[in-house]
Amino acid sequence: MMKKLIAVSLFSFVATRGYEQVLLEDKNGDQIANNSPLYTNTSAGGIQGIHLSLIKLNTGDQSLGFNYISTTKNFNPANYGIHEFGIKAKPTEGFAAVFSNGQFSPGIRAAYSYTHVPFVKDVANYTDWGGINFSYDVDNYPLYRSDTAYANQFSTKTFKALNVGVNYNALIKQVLILNFRIGYSRRNNYEDLNSVEVQDVNSIVDPASSAIRQIIKKRSAKEGKFEEFDSYPLILAFTKATSSDDPNSADPAVAANAKKLKLGFTVYFKNLASKGLPQNDAGVIFFLTQQDNKQNKGVRNPVFGINLQANDPFDVQDLNNGLQQRLTVGFTTIFSL
Repeated sequence: MMKKLIAVSLFSFVATRGYEQVLLEDKNGDQIANNSPLYTNTSAGGIQGIHLSLIKLNTGDQSLGFNYISTTKNFNPANYGIHEFGIKAKPTEGFAAVFSNGQFSPGIRAAYSYTHVPFVKDVANYTDWGGINFSYDVDNYPLYRSDTAYANQFSTKTFKALNVGVNYNALIKQVLILNFRIGYSRRNNYEDLNSVEVQDVNSIVDPASSAIRQIIKKRSAKEGKFEEFDSYPLILAFTKATSSDDPNSADPAVAANAKKLKLGFTVYFKNLASKGLPQNDAGVIFFLTQQDNKQNKGVRNPVFGINLQANDPFDVQDLNNGLQQRLTVGFTTIFSL
C-alpha cells in the first residue's frame, strides 16, 4: 500500500570544493540528514550565498511540501548561517481515501531550522556544521469505535505536537557526509492502530416496481485506543555525496561531467526512545542527481530517489512476523523553482 511506503525527500545537492547539501526525511517526516555548506562561485567573481525554493513530493506520508533555503544576508564563506523555512500538507488517511471516498483529513507541518557553518573548524579535508530545528504539527485523525452508540462511533482527534532537535554534521575528505541528530518529539500511536473502512448503506424501495436501490457511503478511519506520548529520536546517517562541476571549465571532461547524472547513497539508523518499546529503523537510500546551472548556482537537484528501510530490524517489539514483512520501499522527487 502506498501509505506504508517509506520515502525520503531529497532536496538539493550543492558543491564548491566538493561540498554538498543533502536533506532527507523518512516516512514520519523525521529529517535524516541536514543541509550543509551552501555557496558557490559566480561568474561575477568571488563566492556568493545561495537562495533556493523547492517543491517536494514524499510518497511515505503522501505529502506535498515547499521549502525556502537561504544563507545569511552578510555572507562570509568562513563564517555564515543557513535559514530554512518549510511547510507541507498531507491527508492523514492518504490519497486513497480522498479519491475513493471523497474524504480529506488534513495534516500540516510548519518548520524552521538554522545551521551555522563551520561549527568547529574548516580545513582542507574536514568541514563541519551544526544547528537547531523546530517544527509544529497539526493533524486531524478520523477514529472509529464499534463499542459505542451508532451516532458516536465516528470522531475526529486533533493532534498538536512540537518537535525540537539539534544536529552535528561533517564533510570528510569532500566525499563522505556524517549526520548526527538528537531531539524531542511529541508522538502518537495512530499509525499502529487498525485501519477500517466502514460502509453506510441506505436502501430505497420503488413502490411501483418493488426494486431496491442502495446508496453506499464509505469512510476510512483507525480503530483502537489513541495515545499520545513523549519521544526522543536519535538519528545517525552516512552519505556518499555527489559533487558538482564547473560547466565553463577549460577542461572538457569537467564541463561534460556537469551534464551527467550522478549516483549517491545514504545509510542511516534511527532510534526512537519512548515510554513503550524502543522503535528502531535502518535503511539505505540511492539517489540520482542532475546539475542545475541556472544563474551559475552549481546546484545538483535529485531527479529520482529510492529508499529501502527495515522497520525494527532486530524485532525488538517481538512481532515475530519475519524481516521481509518489515521491509518497505519508497520513491521521491524534487522540483526546484
